[in-house]
Amino acid sequence: MKISLSELDTKRFGKRIAKISVDDSMDIDAINDACVALDLNMLIVRCPTSDISSIQKLEKSGYFLTDTLVYFQNKKISASPIQLPVGFTWRTANKGDAEAVSALAGKCFSNFAGHYHTDPYLDRKDADLVYTSWAFNSCHFGPFSDQVFLICQENNIVGFLSTKKIDAENGEIILNGVDPACQKNGFYAELVAMAKNWALDENLQNLSVSTQISNIAPQKVWCRHGFEPLTSFHTFHKWFNQ
Repeated sequence: MKISLSELDTKRFGKRIAKISVDDSMDIDAINDACVALDLNMLIVRCPTSDISSIQKLEKSGYFLTDTLVYFQNKKISASPIQLPVGFTWRTANKGDAEAVSALAGKCFSNFAGHYHTDPYLDRKDADLVYTSWAFNSCHFGPFSDQVFLICQENNIVGFLSTKKIDAENGEIILNGVDPACQKNGFYAELVAMAKNWALDENLQNLSVSTQISNIAPQKVWCRHGFEPLTSFHTFHKWFNQ
């Protein structure tokens, strides 16, 4: 049992927040006792959707569902040409792009249906900051990303996508978005193509990506790019010291 204090969430929301992934071998009562001993305000739990036993135990113990993530994976990555409309270009990001990418993330993820936004005890504006700060940090690379791809119209960034190597064979699309004013132009599909080409350049065998189960549009794009459903997880929250 490993309960990890989330320093980012604790600072952002002003509450002691921790995270844990559970399976049916874990004692939920023992987890609750540990949270009390750690003086936590809230625990975020990730649980496989197939683990019905743990899900029922969590619900009986006062945890409530905040989102469901679906993961897709491409095990046969192929190169894809990048085809953008006239007037648009693409490039990789640098640290100087951090503010602009953060601002774009603010547009893309405002009132997003992630687990922070769906928790009625968390301020929605603070939940927005989860994604803006994540996007900002992604442009500084390190633990947040290895590469960030941008679509631009002159000097204006209209789309972004970050990637990260998990190990020698596996990579992941981490965070991505397209300016709502520029959607329905196929830009997201082109960003996914860039991620596939990056994976090939890095000699990766598999590329994964995830989103909320209700977020259908990107899942259609992934399927067209050779991704297939892999697994899924529920996210639960429980407040101990509100």
